[in-house]
Amino acid sequence: MATRRLWWIGIFVALLGACDRVDFLEPVLPEDVTIELAVSGGIAGIGYSFIVDGSAGEVRGLTCVLGCDFAAGDVLAVVSADQVAELAGRLEEAGILRMDERDFGEGCCDFVQLDLTYRRESASAHVRGTQDRFPAELSDVVALLIGLADGRVPMLIAPDTDEGDWPLDPYTLGNVSVEGLTLSAEVTYGGGCVPHPMDLVAWGGWLESFPVQVNALISHDDRDDPCDALVSEVRRFDLRPLVRAYEQAYGPIGAERPTVILRLWDPLAAGPLGRLLEVRL
Repeated sequence: MATRRLWWIGIFVALLGACDRVDFLEPVLPEDVTIELAVSGGIAGIGYSFIVDGSAGEVRGLTCVLGCDFAAGDVLAVVSADQVAELAGRLEEAGILRMDERDFGEGCCDFVQLDLTYRRESASAHVRGTQDRFPAELSDVVALLIGLADGRVPMLIAPDTDEGDWPLDPYTLGNVSVEGLTLSAEVTYGGGCVPHPMDLVAWGGWLESFPVQVNALISHDDRDDPCDALVSEVRRFDLRPLVRAYEQAYGPIGAERPTVILRLWDPLAAGPLGRLLEVRL
């Protein structure tokens, strides 16, 4: 599936040894991307690693020693081509390709050690350190990656698109809830032979009201699944990208966290609004 929709395609990266030179990398092809992250240490003692495999469209466990409940090879999340391209774009936007073999050291206070390797075609970078010592943009993406290992797929922010730009193979939407910055949705669809990526997408830009509203949908790509078993499951989505998008539009969020209304499309709803969900940023 082409990754033609995301607002950041065409981001630039300044290469090593050229402080005032900017070279443009080609748009991301998700099948060329792999991201490996190892997480270890901390007060509670954790140790696990996983890989985002762009060619397979999935997140798989690699090792699980402490503080995890998966085995090597387990699929922890299904990710679309757009999701992989977004994560790769965020990492490159954060400058990871200029940080190869950087050790950012240990910070405060639980000392969870991170070991991150990013590869795309011939480009690669490896960094390590604790999350609070990483540059802010890199730390933000690492937080999303850690969420993926727990099955939370980051929300995609695509203001220049509309609902017709996204795959909407049939599904039924059941109960939907928001707890903190996680949206959980019960979905039912036909399939069972191949994994189906689903993305929570904010499209069309902000709707100026009070509170601010934004249109959203859960896209569904059945990957031409030949089977017709009825699959029911809960998909979880990380809403932190919505916080970032809000701050880019309206400025930093203060102590009084604003509320945003998600106008979530319901494939079976009779009206145009679907479901209205409050999200406290």
